[in-house]
Amino acid sequence: MDSLLKNWHQELRNLGKNYNDPKNIMMKKNDPILVIGSSNYDIVLKTKKIPEAGETIMAGGMLTGFGGKGSNQAVTISRIGGNVRLFTCLGDDVFGTLYMDNFKRSGLNLDYIKVFKSSNTGVAVVNVDSRGRNNIVVFPGANDLLKPQLIIENLEEIFKFPVIITQLEIPVSTVRAISQYKSEKNILILNPSPVDPLVDYKDILEKVDILLPNEIELSHLSGKRTGSQEEVKKAAGIVLKSGVKNIVITMGDKGVMVINSDLELYIPAEKIEAVDTEGAGDIFTGAFTYFYARTYDIVKSARFANKIASISVTRYGAQNSIPPTEEISRTIKFFN
Repeated sequence: MDSLLKNWHQELRNLGKNYNDPKNIMMKKNDPILVIGSSNYDIVLKTKKIPEAGETIMAGGMLTGFGGKGSNQAVTISRIGGNVRLFTCLGDDVFGTLYMDNFKRSGLNLDYIKVFKSSNTGVAVVNVDSRGRNNIVVFPGANDLLKPQLIIENLEEIFKFPVIITQLEIPVSTVRAISQYKSEKNILILNPSPVDPLVDYKDILEKVDILLPNEIELSHLSGKRTGSQEEVKKAAGIVLKSGVKNIVITMGDKGVMVINSDLELYIPAEKIEAVDTEGAGDIFTGAFTYFYARTYDIVKSARFANKIASISVTRYGAQNSIPPTEEISRTIKFFN
């Protein structure tokens, strides 16, 4: 682990040197970001393998923590030092109380946290095997109460933010409302997870400025295989035709690709030993958006996010695996 961090920091120093061109002065902005999305309390079970249908296996350990794509992304941005607000829904149960305390510890502003009486906070049960692979079962709870009407009731507040992120763990109708009400003054970033192959997202995608899918999500959105880089490029080309301006595809241990009408860039994966990939996509999304809100450079943002996410998979949990503030601070200084 120590050698990984040492190599990682040296690479960041090198990246910083490469970006010293006066035309590309970095980190001048800190534009406010609004994350609209889910909050779940996570129960993580460590197993030797992922159970099959009808199979009962014994877990070798258990962890609890805070998750949900919206909250993971917002907490990541907050811990890195971004100017972020979270619009999410909680129940008034014990998990909701624990989550409010977690938000306070993470330095999040609570103005847009909605707590519903007689409701359950979302819960996710995660199985993680000895190779770091996982499967996840989510009970949405109060996340399903983040309905389009809440967006309509808060239009003025929501769309004053120049950068807005959302995902698909809240009702699709809500994501659709966000996309339809956004203006040219808003950068809309969509992390299309989880994708329902039976849903037509075309009217949403045509309003998206930056799409952050993994390979499987890109496959569902395009209807094409994404097993190789060439297949990823073709699938991305299909999705770009729907109106999406930029696509950043995370491919796990195969790296990251940035694709738009003018660019096809491959970013190699970090050489690390993953123990748990839960939350890595959200940490990537949060780190990407933090850096983008400061630079408006999609390539540099993808490289930065790739570094941050690579560290997260060496640790268990979602928000538990976000690199500590001190670690992030040492990283950020190489980009100033």
